[in-house]
Amino acid sequence: MVSNSALWWKKGWVAGYIVTKNSSTLPARDLTLQTGIITGERVNVREKPSLTASIIGQVNNGDQVSISSEKNDWVNIRYQNETAWISSQFVETQSAQRTPSAGGFAFITNDGTNIRTSPSTISAIIVQGTQGERYPIIGQEGDWYKISLASGNKAYVASWLVSTSNKTSLTAADSNSLKGKVIVLDPGHGGKDGGTTGTFGTLEKHVTLQTAKRLAGKLQEEGASVVLTRSSDQYISLPYRTDRAYNHHADAFISLHYDGSLDTSAAGFTAYYYHPGHKLLAESINLGLTHTLPAKNRGTRNGDYFVLRENNRPAVLLELGYLTNLNEESSIVTSSYQNLVTTGVYRGLVSYFSK
Repeated sequence: MVSNSALWWKKGWVAGYIVTKNSSTLPARDLTLQTGIITGERVNVREKPSLTASIIGQVNNGDQVSISSEKNDWVNIRYQNETAWISSQFVETQSAQRTPSAGGFAFITNDGTNIRTSPSTISAIIVQGTQGERYPIIGQEGDWYKISLASGNKAYVASWLVSTSNKTSLTAADSNSLKGKVIVLDPGHGGKDGGTTGTFGTLEKHVTLQTAKRLAGKLQEEGASVVLTRSSDQYISLPYRTDRAYNHHADAFISLHYDGSLDTSAAGFTAYYYHPGHKLLAESINLGLTHTLPAKNRGTRNGDYFVLRENNRPAVLLELGYLTNLNEESSIVTSSYQNLVTTGVYRGLVSYFSK
């Protein structure tokens, strides 16, 4: 046994999970007022940077907040003209968003790519790009690159439609394979059926809808006709979902889900099919996800799910990550993760329809 007097001068280490930090010794770091984007649903806004502090409101995915400082794992924001705090794990600052290196280029991968006035699929089209053209990238906003045109004007192009190297993985012929295709997107759960609940309280029904809407925009930009089985937080039956595919003569039906397990270490994505003739669709999308998602690929599997079994149109059910895994749940609610998911599905569909 070593006496206390022999320890006063020595340095050592202690596990963070068995001690409590005294917040008074960690001053708030000034961030010089910047904008943050909320990446979770119903994130609690608190009076002080503590889980025991009073809740004064909530913010939701996509909301913008003004950040003035950061302390421990909390950020100080302006909320209803007052100072408040939210957990930093549910906010993404503009400076933290991935931006291409200075001097990089966006290479157009197929003819007719829309270049727009603002980062939205409903904004005005300035010009349509031609395969092989390149534009200097001067920034990034969400899923869109801000580029400079030859005229010197600024414009936007969808990141999933271009490459940042002159070696593109999709030919113009491949990309055009989505034109005219009818894709039914089925956001899992809804209404009274919340689906899986994450450790941080994320509801599956909300993130499946967010993912579906983001994916719809990408597919529509490429000329596909997209049908959503639900476009809001509403409960719909399983037969209604499959009927949408039948009535619209869908070329593909994609049911979007996020997984859950009693084993909190379970992680990764899975593509399910039921009918043998639908296996190729599942394999193609699974491969597309493999190329974009930094997550475990749990494979393409046969699954006896109603929306697959009772579906006479090519159908796949995707489990896109585990909400019961702390690390994956934190990623799933972010726009960057959902961008990777939808880009992977988009590329899988392009490959499927190109065969």
